[in-house]
Amino acid sequence: MVDMNNFAIIDISNSEENEIVFIEQFVHDVVGFSSQYGSDISISYTAYNITGKPSKFPDYGDFPQAFVMRTYGNWWNQAPSRTPQFMPQSLGKIVSQDFIDLQFEEVVYPFRVSVYETYNPGSVVRIWAATFCNEWKLLWEGEPQKVGHTPRVFSPVIRTIDKPTKLLRLEFDHSQLEYYTELDAVLLVGTKEPIEPSFSNNSNVLNNVGQLTSQILQLNIHNIPPQVDIPNSIMSFLEEELPLLLKETSCSTPSTATDGFHCLPDETVLKIFGYLSLQSLCTCAQVSRRFRDLATDPLLYTELNLKVYWPCITNKSLHYLTRRCQYLHKLDMSWCGDFMRITSDNFVDFIEQCGVHLTHLRLNSCKFVDNTCIIKVAEQWEATTQLGLRNCQNIAEYGYSHLARLRNLEYLDLYRTMIEIRSLKSILKSSSQLKHINMGSCVHISSMDEIAQMLAVYNKELVSVDFWKTYSLTPVGVKALRKCRKLEEVDLGWCLGVGAPGDSLYSLATGCPCLRKLFLAALRGITDRDLEPFIEHCPLLEQVDLLGVRSITSDICVKFLTRCPKLRLLDVSFCDQVQDTEVAYWRMVFPHVSVKRSFQHDIVP
Repeated sequence: MVDMNNFAIIDISNSEENEIVFIEQFVHDVVGFSSQYGSDISISYTAYNITGKPSKFPDYGDFPQAFVMRTYGNWWNQAPSRTPQFMPQSLGKIVSQDFIDLQFEEVVYPFRVSVYETYNPGSVVRIWAATFCNEWKLLWEGEPQKVGHTPRVFSPVIRTIDKPTKLLRLEFDHSQLEYYTELDAVLLVGTKEPIEPSFSNNSNVLNNVGQLTSQILQLNIHNIPPQVDIPNSIMSFLEEELPLLLKETSCSTPSTATDGFHCLPDETVLKIFGYLSLQSLCTCAQVSRRFRDLATDPLLYTELNLKVYWPCITNKSLHYLTRRCQYLHKLDMSWCGDFMRITSDNFVDFIEQCGVHLTHLRLNSCKFVDNTCIIKVAEQWEATTQLGLRNCQNIAEYGYSHLARLRNLEYLDLYRTMIEIRSLKSILKSSSQLKHINMGSCVHISSMDEIAQMLAVYNKELVSVDFWKTYSLTPVGVKALRKCRKLEEVDLGWCLGVGAPGDSLYSLATGCPCLRKLFLAALRGITDRDLEPFIEHCPLLEQVDLLGVRSITSDICVKFLTRCPKLRLLDVSFCDQVQDTEVAYWRMVFPHVSVKRSFQHDIVP
């Protein structure tokens, strides 16, 4: 056995004939992700904390050294800024909110993937492997779980694939989470040679499984808790799961599926087809000539959700869909096209041929999106009302400057983009109907105070604004927001420039009485007195985040609980003046309110 910095090699061979070498390796690099709680100019709670060996496991708790994503539960889906899904019939039982792409040093045929979860485990729902042919292979899929408050090494039985990989993608569904999930590390175990189907029937190999797992358990880099039954898991895979995956199922003689449809008019069949997913429509198009004509009717493609099919969307896919999308109004291509599977030129060709009807466009975490794409969007679809560009980091200032042509914008998501103050000012000035804007982690904006003042002057219809971790916002900018009287959601979390807010929060509370969501995480200078105006003037408050507001007392928390009848979420994590016993009492007395309380340093013996 050879143990190196991030990977180990285990040889369980008894003879040359049965030589099997397992390579174990932890994450070498993070090449993509959809969100992180941390900031790019910090190391706390960032995606890159998942690299290397576990640093906290088997400790359980909230640690800045872990990877944490931006959301949990369904709270963001209940906020005013929520965005409904396009083509919802394409959604399955599992709907992912986040992903992370992990690169390893050695190319292997994957045998096992182990995810080290150190806080609120259970949100991993899919594990993918990318081959060198730019194909994504699904290794495992399962619904989100309610695990409880315990650290966990999640090692599901994965499928055998016939091509090697050094790149994994993990998808997450946070809907069952009580609070933020945290990941410490990911381990990939694989072989240099493909695992043959006969592997599961080889008695010598089965005998060696015990030796393999014994060696795994002895490695200090794993710290696998005793409750994880690795030997039985591997034996179950070899004896039960793998044969089922490889077994060829016989297909019954197809019936004439269209017999009941021949008497129905085309309009009725189109109505029925309107309830089908994109995948089902593509299947129907292969049944008969009539079905093909109806299943490709452009009226069925006014909304298109390609995000759920991101592993298989390529340039060829866009070309295939072009003829069907002549009346396309809403398009979600989030997560699609990584690793050159879609090029900016092909995307531009696609939107040029899809008419001028598009009003909603989401390109979140699309690496192919660059200046050329954005300029074409601005030129082609000036009627666009919703634009999602979160995590699109290949757009420069020249590209953003063209978005000022979109004078009907109502929703703009710029989370973690490279936009700068000059182009953002132009966009805001031309978007008088803007209702929702997300500028979280936009660290290239030199003065958020100027942006807040622009919003107050030109965007009076504003309903939600997200300044998450934009450090140039000060009380001057917060005070300016009082003129946006329709505001229902404000996120000032980690805007450390706010510091001691003075009378800015009083101005915000009195000027924006419709507030429903108020996030003030880590604003250290806030006191009870600063929060009193929200209780007095904002009776519709539903979600309040006071994480890390260390100077507030339990008195103000009780006032929120007793005097805000619509309150459903109250986060008092790391509020030093609030005791755990008080939180436990509030949870009992106010069961309709989810009172959040994070912690650190809960050491598992």
